[in-house]
Amino acid sequence: MKSPRKLRAIINFTTLRSQCKSSNSELNPDTFTAFKISSVEQLTEDTYQYKFELPGNNSLGLSLGQHIVLRGMVNGLEVQRAYTPVSPVNAEGYFEVLIKCYKAGLMSQYIKSWIEGDTVFWRGPFGGFPYSPNQYGELLMLASGTGIAPMLPILQYITENEDDETFITLVGCFRTFENIYLKPLLQDQSRYWNVRTCYVLSQESSLEKLPWSYQENTHTGHLTENLIKKMINSCRRKPFVLICGSVEFNEDMTRCLKAIGLKEDSYFVF
Repeated sequence: MKSPRKLRAIINFTTLRSQCKSSNSELNPDTFTAFKISSVEQLTEDTYQYKFELPGNNSLGLSLGQHIVLRGMVNGLEVQRAYTPVSPVNAEGYFEVLIKCYKAGLMSQYIKSWIEGDTVFWRGPFGGFPYSPNQYGELLMLASGTGIAPMLPILQYITENEDDETFITLVGCFRTFENIYLKPLLQDQSRYWNVRTCYVLSQESSLEKLPWSYQENTHTGHLTENLIKKMINSCRRKPFVLICGSVEFNEDMTRCLKAIGLKEDSYFVF
């Protein structure tokens, strides 16, 4: 769905282009590269999925869990933010980014002005989650909101490899059922023999109105220490835990895991 926006942020493209590559080319951690937006899809009230073109059938060349940095100019002020593409790491000809926009955010002002055909600038990649097939018996993914982004390429990487028998339990924390991002993709992935998805909805008071296929594996409230312990105990193999969300979420999850008795080499925080 296109985003029909009349108010456009004031962006100094002359300044941007003087310091960035001016055409679609390979991603570089030191230099900003221009990429064209091929589609804009609004997923929820404040979250959008943006698809960017890559020349030919090129791939962005990311490893699992890596993020890239966006640069924008709003009213003469430069802003930079990091985002993790949600598209598979081997996606050819495109990459996709999931972005939540905040009312008071400077970068959000810039992003909300985007429409199909606009050109924006990225550099990277950075970070990453070192992973080899069958390295872990099971991955327990604890994600809050757009923190689901680095989990998706890892999930798809495993399910696309018939030789990787890693079990996956994905726990997505959202405000409401309507706020769950990318439901069709998550439902499709949950059909694999080694994948199960669970949800924790903080602002849903009852599960009765949810589709029956979600009710069994959905919880209301918050992801607490007791619920995490229950998730770990229900894992089919000893899990390695991945965590991604807000700073507060990451700190809470880390505290809970330590209280349960997990050592630092048993989890990874994006």
